[in-house]
Amino acid sequence: MRIDRLVLEGIARDFTDGRQVRRVLFPTDLELAAGELTILAGPSGSGKTTLLSVLGLVLRPTEGRLFLGHEDVTDLSDSAAATVRLRTCGFVFQQPMLVEGLSVFENVLLAAGVQGNRPSQADRRRAAELLAALGLGGTEHNQPRLLSGGMKQRASIARALLKNPPVLLCDEPTSALDAESGQTVMGILKRTALEDQRIVIVVSHDARVFPYADRLLKMENGRIVSDTRERYVDLGSAHA
Repeated sequence: MRIDRLVLEGIARDFTDGRQVRRVLFPTDLELAAGELTILAGPSGSGKTTLLSVLGLVLRPTEGRLFLGHEDVTDLSDSAAATVRLRTCGFVFQQPMLVEGLSVFENVLLAAGVQGNRPSQADRRRAAELLAALGLGGTEHNQPRLLSGGMKQRASIARALLKNPPVLLCDEPTSALDAESGQTVMGILKRTALEDQRIVIVVSHDARVFPYADRLLKMENGRIVSDTRERYVDLGSAHA
């Protein structure tokens, strides 16, 4: 499956504690293209992870429209959104979240079983190919505790890529890694975007990863305040 773009039209998100409503993402217009690695930067609390969660259909926007390709997915039911998310999105997190007690190979194959299906032979072949491509050949039967931090993160990338998702969403994937491991991980993500023509979005406040960006967006206080592709105009802040 191919998705050539992700489009946000006036997307905003509020949170409430039952008494007070707090806006954490102000109306945002944005188009993200396949073949690019986009880095979303900004301080803690700026709205980066909220925006990533909306893009991954984990959070429903309070306002605005979200399009995957040309399909409007804003008003999908929870079950329909989950189906689209499983079909289109791969997730890489700050902590690899590998399951102890399962081998590296079995951890990667978890992505094939999330809908209750048994991994196919094609899944097994792809898992082995991904691990080899990510420099993890020979570790298939190891327990996660035997891997370094960088190796665990590469295994989590293999898991995210197993079903060949058109959208890869990464939340602080290098912040717990040393410089060398971080460079390896970002190199993999860069190649995934360019060579596989995927939409790759990395949330990070780690300035070491910024040179890998085809496009760098910076957020502050729930708004995108700069965009290396073009001058970003935020009408909400202009009228604030």
